[in-house]
Amino acid sequence: MKPIRTLLTATALAGSGLLAYAWTGERPRMTLQPYLVRWAPAAGLKILHLSDQHFGREDWIQRRRLDKTLGMVARMRPDLILLTGDFLHDDAGLVMVEKLLLGLPPARLGVYAVLGNHDYAVYSYGELFRNMAEQVHAAASPQRKLEALVQETGQLARLAWNIYRNERLRFAAIPNDVAELRRLLAIYGVTLLDNRAMPLPGRPELWIAGVDDLVEGAPRLEETLASVPDDADVILLTHNPDLAFAPEAARAGLIFSGHTHGGQVVLPRLGAIHTQGTRLPRSQPAGYFGHLPGGGQMIVSRGMGESTPFRFRCPPEVVWVEVV
Repeated sequence: MKPIRTLLTATALAGSGLLAYAWTGERPRMTLQPYLVRWAPAAGLKILHLSDQHFGREDWIQRRRLDKTLGMVARMRPDLILLTGDFLHDDAGLVMVEKLLLGLPPARLGVYAVLGNHDYAVYSYGELFRNMAEQVHAAASPQRKLEALVQETGQLARLAWNIYRNERLRFAAIPNDVAELRRLLAIYGVTLLDNRAMPLPGRPELWIAGVDDLVEGAPRLEETLASVPDDADVILLTHNPDLAFAPEAARAGLIFSGHTHGGQVVLPRLGAIHTQGTRLPRSQPAGYFGHLPGGGQMIVSRGMGESTPFRFRCPPEVVWVEVV
């Protein structure tokens, strides 16, 4: 029995160590991910891309991560700053959003953004289980309680199945103050591309477009890109990279996205546990994608924050792109 107890103890210690590392080891880090992209219409542009801050109530991890980010970008001189959504995890993060916007460096051609699903709502596991318990408790008889328990357990099983199948998730959504976020972006000179396209200043041949979130918003990709002149080239922002695989997205030559967080937890040989989407493989849930179906290129950021407080073999990042 002693060898078995020793093995169980060692396994428990190793598991606790990995869990602690996933919670505090990589999350406070901030890495710089550079890309050199070949695309003649935007040759010479330097682009700073930030995504998925998931700001909530300020804590030491968020403070350290934001300080590292602002220290890193302070030395940069981008032509464009692109923000691809999920600024918020919940409304308490509005304070941190403002600190980020205050610390951004100047950008010669402007700062542009789209919204993500968490800018509209936070998905709460706590709320999910509270709702389940309330449904069971409210049942009038033991038989009804049992029926409610079976029904709620079935919903939980379907959620687990969707995670396993790498489907999009939406559950126990609590609305965020998206109106206040929009106001903040406007105050600090960020152009919100909410199903909108426009030429870059002084570059009538190069347009930038952005669409609303695929899950919580109402993206109008075809309508947005139809407003671009036929002889212009397009940079497209979409929080969810699944939209880059829509036929209409072939109009864009360079696409920036986030949402996947790089999978957050990436296991050796198995890849990401969940990428929050349906089109990117677990083996590559973020990074550079050079051969989209429509012929364009895409960069998907691992993001600055998380939807659940764990990262393993997938540190947060700031993306820097030089176009040649």
